Order: sequence, then structure tokens, then C-alpha cells
Amino acid sequence: MCITLNTTRDGLTAGSPSGMLIRTVKKVLSVRIRLARAIEEADGPRPSALLCCASMEGTMHIGLDFGTTNSSAAIYDGDTLKLLSLDPVNTSHSILRSTLFVTREGAPFIGREAINRFTEGNVGREIEYEWKYIGDAEITFAEFGTVVQALYVTVDANAPGRLFQSLKTGLRDKSFTKTNVFGKQYTLESLIAVVLRLILERIQDVLGQPVTSMVIGRPVHYASNPKADTLAFQRMQAACELAELPNVTFLEEPSAAALSYAHSAQGRQHVLVFDFGGGTLDVTVMQLDGKGGRLVLATDGVPVGGDLLDQRLVMGRMLPHFGAGATLGPRRLPLPTHLLENLSQWQTITDLTQPKYLAIIDEAIAIGDKPQELRALRSLVRQNYGLPMYEEVERAKVRLSEADETILAMHMGDIDFAERIPRWDFERLIGPDVREVERCIDRALEQAGLAAADIDVILRTGGSSRIPRFVRMLADKFGAEKLQEMDVFTGVASGLALAAWERSRELTA
Repeated sequence: MCITLNTTRDGLTAGSPSGMLIRTVKKVLSVRIRLARAIEEADGPRPSALLCCASMEGTMHIGLDFGTTNSSAAIYDGDTLKLLSLDPVNTSHSILRSTLFVTREGAPFIGREAINRFTEGNVGREIEYEWKYIGDAEITFAEFGTVVQALYVTVDANAPGRLFQSLKTGLRDKSFTKTNVFGKQYTLESLIAVVLRLILERIQDVLGQPVTSMVIGRPVHYASNPKADTLAFQRMQAACELAELPNVTFLEEPSAAALSYAHSAQGRQHVLVFDFGGGTLDVTVMQLDGKGGRLVLATDGVPVGGDLLDQRLVMGRMLPHFGAGATLGPRRLPLPTHLLENLSQWQTITDLTQPKYLAIIDEAIAIGDKPQELRALRSLVRQNYGLPMYEEVERAKVRLSEADETILAMHMGDIDFAERIPRWDFERLIGPDVREVERCIDRALEQAGLAAADIDVILRTGGSSRIPRFVRMLADKFGAEKLQEMDVFTGVASGLALAAWERSRELTA
């Protein structure tokens, strides 16, 4: 038997859309940059551009912290360290949310604008499916000849665009090779390349001239599994090549944070960097000689980050509001577990919008003993409230770093609840993660040949490093007096900028 697929130009096997999207980005940005420079010629260059161009003498060596949740970039000229404006829409212009929104027409947007566009066009919108013709399948049988069968798929008929978050986390997942965006296939590497290319263009627009080289941060380990870790790094390198980033090298993120600290440190010290971001926890143990010299003694890391901690809150406290524990019909059958398992990430909630799952939810509402909660589940799914739910969970998590309890509430569509979350219960939910993080620290100390008492300074960086349970764990192990907090969102970028400057000096020496 032989099967041949012939699909339409807009079908699932269309062209090379990844390359087309990159070329579109370059073309659009080229127009924007020409307009910006024309305005600049009329009004005079921005002070920041004058400062950088004068001090760097035509060479632009950039440090880029491409994070799971946030990204930032910096430049150092030997005297001044400067964070760069990456997101004019965000509250802090030097912090860019690592998000990508692709419109139905293929136009890409990143950062806060990506989230805003998704929210404006999708949240509250009821998903409607329609059948779409994607081509023909020719099936040849030895006994009967060739049969032609038309192929159709169900698609979201009115989606204005698609939002991607935490793309960096997907690098370690070998099953995530490509995804369909409005009938075209995009690889994970090409999606990340679009984000990187847009970041590069924004940096060059701010500086007023091309970037010469970049040092990009990377986790100590993208994954616990060595094969997955290697795959993730290879895919990140491929994304950088697709984005045509100039002269890229990589530096482990906690080593960059330590470099930033070493720039102004006094005296001989043993330093442990606790870099806790949205996707990973990374640890580096470093020896500083007080004269600018440094020696990395050990590194380690685990795939525990802020995204996972948000997931713990959702799966540990939110499910009863969406039908957990419901029984169906006179036989009191349980609600299918796979429905609520999809709530573990906001991206997988959209999988439940498929007609076969919506039919199950509708039937559960009709025959279940928790119709109000099940209607909330249907509203969460059909009206795209997954992202607002996870954003509210993240805000609640942040509030728990300052308060002993907080209220996690949602009042959208058929979703209507307000639940008190005490800090102690959040700490109960993340208990396994705290223990995994502590084991990671112990491995790094053992690798460095040091005891906890030998460490002079603990540098905390990354948004999750502010969570009280982890701060308390560090204080108990090393002593509260040794803990220092760097800029949690831009400390790594500053260290990467220093590394980029040092690398440029080595190349020109």
C-alpha cells in the first residue's frame, strides 16, 4: 500500500514558514529602523546613543540574559555599565517579558505588547471551530488501485493570533519539535529565533549602530537528563544561528552573576550564587582573589523555577473550583482526570477547546453533581481565561513573599471564587522542590570541596530567589548574615556585559 499526501499552500506542509517569518521580521524592522533614524537625524541623536557610541568607539559587545520569563541586556565600556531599553511598553523598560505573539497574518510581537495583544483579542473570546480543507491523500492498494480522500481538520475559526511563553523551557523537550500556527509549521528553534532577532534589532536601534558580538546566558543544566540537556543547548545554538546573531558565545548564568559581584568585591572570598529564575535553579561556587581574579569551583542546577511553583499552586489549590471531585450520572463515575491535568500549564488548557473535550465537559455539566464548578471549567476553556488565571496565580505567589496570606480570586465569565491562601500552605505545596534545590546546593558544595561554613557570601538573583521558604533554607544552611540580594531581574545581564567586554579585550590583545 502506498500513501501520498498533497496539501494546499496554506495546509500543514506549506513551504518553509520558519524562514519566511524571520525574513518578514527583518523586512518590517528595517522599515521601522529607517523611520526611527530619519526622525533622529531631524531631532538629533538620543543621549544614550551618543554615550554608547562615543565610549565604545564603534564596537558593540552586548550581554544578553534570555530568560524563561524575562530577558534583559546590558553593555559595558570599561567604565560604565548600562542596562538597555528592550521593552518601551513594560513598566521597567530594561526588562522584557520573554513572550511571542504571532498574528493570523504572521506579524510577530514580543514582550508586554505580545501579552497585551493576546489579551485584547483572545481573553473572553469564545472559541469556535470549523472544518478546513488541507489537501488530498492518495491511497494505492495493490488489489483495488488508487483512492483519493479529501483531508479536513478542525481549526479555531476566529483566533486573531497565537501567544507563546516560556519557549526556553521547551528546548529540553524532544517531543516539542514544531507547532502549527494558522496552518503553517514552525520549529521551536525558529520561534525562539524570532524573539532573539527582534531583541537584537531593538538593541541596535537603541545603540544606533550594529552589535559586534554577544555573550548570552545559559542555565548550568537545561534538564536533569544529560541527553535532554545536550539537546536543549544544541537547539539554542541553532536558534541563535537562525536569528543571525553576531559572534555569539555562552556563559552560565550564575557565573555571570558572580562576575557582576566580583567587579566590585573586596578581599579573598568564597561565593555561592543562587540564581533562581522562571525555568531553572542554577548554583555556582566561585573563589575570588580580591584583585579581579576568579576561579569557578563548581556548578550545578535543576529544572525547578517560578513556572513550576505557579503550577504547584494551580494543581494544589485551584482544581476544586473547576470540578475536581465531581461525580457523573447515577453510577457516580469520576470526572475524567485528563481534563484537569491540562490545567497544569496555561498553554495546555487550550487543548481542551477541541470539540471532543468540550462535548465531555458539556455532558459533565448536564449529569454531574458540581454544575457550577464545571461551568467554570467550560468558561476557563472556551473563553481563553487560562492566561489570566496563571497571571493571577503568579501575582498571589509574589504577594506571599511579603504577606503571611493572600486572596487568590477570579471573577470572569462563569468563574467566580475568592480563596484565602496562607503562606504555610504554599510552602507545603513546594516542599519537594525546596528539598530538590537543597540537594543541588549540597552537590555543588561537595564538588567544590567546601563546607557551608567555608562560604563567605550567598548571592541571590532571579525573581524566585525572593520566596521566603528558599531564603529561610539558605539562612539556616549558611547564616542570614551571609545573604546578599543582587538586582533579581538584571544582575545576570550585567555580568554577561562584563564578560562580553572582557572577551572583546582578549580578541584584540
